[in-house]
Amino acid sequence: MRKNNALKFNLLILLILILSCSENKTSLPPAKTNAYYEKAWVYLDHQNKDSAFVFLNKAKTEFAKAKDSLGIAKCLMNMATIQTDYGDYLGSQENTVQAVKIFEKIKDTTYLSSNYNLMGTNELNLKNFRESIFYLKQAVKSTNIKEDKEIFRNNLAMAYAKQKQYDSAISIFRDLLKRNSKNALLLDNKAFTQWKKNKDYNAEPEMLLALQIREKEGHLLGQNASHSHLSDYFSEKNPALALRHARQMYEVALKAKSPPDRLEALQKLINLEDGATSKQYFKVYQKLHDSLETEKNEAKNQFALIRYDSEKNKADFLKAQVENSEQKYHILKQNVALAVLFGVLISAYFWYKRRKKRMEQENLFKIEKTELKYSKKVHDVVANGVYQIMTEVENQPQLDRNTLLDKLETIYEKSRDISYDEALKDSEQNDTQKTAALIESYSSDLTQIFIIGNEESFWENLNSKIKSEIHLILQELLVNMKKHSAAKNVSVRFEKTADRLNILYFDDGIGLPKNDFQYKNGLRNTENRIFSCNGIITFDRETQKGTKIKIEFPLEKNYKYV
Repeated sequence: MRKNNALKFNLLILLILILSCSENKTSLPPAKTNAYYEKAWVYLDHQNKDSAFVFLNKAKTEFAKAKDSLGIAKCLMNMATIQTDYGDYLGSQENTVQAVKIFEKIKDTTYLSSNYNLMGTNELNLKNFRESIFYLKQAVKSTNIKEDKEIFRNNLAMAYAKQKQYDSAISIFRDLLKRNSKNALLLDNKAFTQWKKNKDYNAEPEMLLALQIREKEGHLLGQNASHSHLSDYFSEKNPALALRHARQMYEVALKAKSPPDRLEALQKLINLEDGATSKQYFKVYQKLHDSLETEKNEAKNQFALIRYDSEKNKADFLKAQVENSEQKYHILKQNVALAVLFGVLISAYFWYKRRKKRMEQENLFKIEKTELKYSKKVHDVVANGVYQIMTEVENQPQLDRNTLLDKLETIYEKSRDISYDEALKDSEQNDTQKTAALIESYSSDLTQIFIIGNEESFWENLNSKIKSEIHLILQELLVNMKKHSAAKNVSVRFEKTADRLNILYFDDGIGLPKNDFQYKNGLRNTENRIFSCNGIITFDRETQKGTKIKIEFPLEKNYKYV
C-alpha cells in the first residue's frame, strides 16, 4: 500500500476540493462583511497559506465581536485545514473541535460534514484509526450532498484499509464503483486494497487503467498515487518495473511541485536502486526531509504564536471590559453590603431572642433534672434506708440502742452527702457481708428470706458502680416486698456466668397484677438503675402465685479495670 504521506496528500487534496465546492454551494455567508476573511481567501487562492492563517485569525476576532457564530466556525475550520497541510495535526484538531460545536449548535450540515471529514483525516495521520473511522462515519452521516458523501465514503474505506479491515474497505469501493466504474481514484484504491488483502490478487490491470485515466485527465497528484501503488505492487514481483514506476513518480512529483510526494518517491528509489545511486538519492532525501521538517516546525511555531497573541488580545479585551464595569460593580457591592448588614442585624436580633428563650428552657430543664436526681437519691438512700431500719426494729425488738443510733447516723451522713452531690461511702463490710446484712434485715418471724450464691466469687472484679447499683436495686425490691407482697418466703439467687451476672428474685406473696401494671417511683428508679448498667429486668407475669423477677447485667461492661 502507499506510504502514509501519499495517503495524507490524497485525502487533503480531496478535502480542499470539498471546502472550495462548499464555499460556492452554500447560501450561508457571514452576517456582515468581513474584510479580513476576504483577504484571507485572496492569500489562499495564491497558495500563501501562512498569511491566510494570520488573516483568518483576525477575521475570527471580528466575527466574534459581531457575534457571527457561523463566521467564527468557518475561520476555525479553514485555519485547521492549513494546519493539516503543514502537518500540525494536533493544532488542527483543536480548532476542528471548537468548530464542530458551533456547526452542531447552528445545525449547518454542509460545513459540519466537511469538518468531520477533516477531523477524520487528522486522526488518520495521527494513526488513531478507530477515532478516524468514527469521525468519517459522522461526515458521511451528516451530509445529503451526493458528491460529498462519495468522497467521504472513499476516505472512510481508506481508513478501514489502514486498520487492516480490508473487507469493509473493499465493500465500500465496490459500492461506489457501481455508480462510477471509470473513477480512477476508486479503481486504484480498490485494486490496491484487494492486493493488500491477498498478495496473489492480480491488481495490475485495474491500477494501470486508473493510471491511464489520470494521465488523460492531466491529474498529476493522482498519477503520483498510481505510480506509488504500482511500485509497491511490483517491488517483489518485478523490481525493475517497480523501479521504473518509482522514477516516474519522482518526475511527476517535480512537475506537481509536491515535496511530500518527492520524499516518498525518494524512499522507494533508495530501496530499489543499486548502492552508489541509492546513496545519491539518500543525500537528496535527507536534505529534502530536513527542509520539510524545518518548514513544518516553523509553521507550527508560527501557528502557536498567533494563537497565543489571539488569546492574549482576547484576555486584554476582557480585562478592559472588567475595568470599565468596576465602578458599577463597586456601587452595587456597597448596596449589597448595606443590605447584607441590615439582614445580619435583623437575623442577629431574632437569633438572640431565640437563644435567650432556648437558654431559659435549658436552665429550667437542668433544674428539673437536678430535682429529679436528688429526689431519686432521697428515695433510694434516705427513704429506703429509714424503712430498712424500721423493719429491723420491728423484726428485732431487742436491737441495741447504740447500733440503732449508728445506723441512723449513717443515714444522716448519707443524706448530707446527697446535698453535696458526693459519692455514697461504702461500709467496712465486704460485698458478701454487706449484701447478706441488707437482705437479712428484711427477714422476720413472718417472712423467711433465703440467700443463694452470695459468694465472694460473684462480687470479684466488679466495679464500684455496679456493686452500689445492685445493693440499691435489692433494697428497692425488698422494700416493695415488705410493703405490698405479704410474702412468707423469699429467695434471692446470685449467678455468675462467663459473660453475665444474673439475680433471680422470687417471693410467694400476692404477686404483680396481670393487667394494667404501672411502675411507681421506686420501680421506675430501679429500672433506670438497671438500664444505666446496660442491664435487663424481666417480670414473669405467668407465675400463678407470687412475684418472679430476673435481672441480668453484661459482665464485660461492668468489670473493674486496674
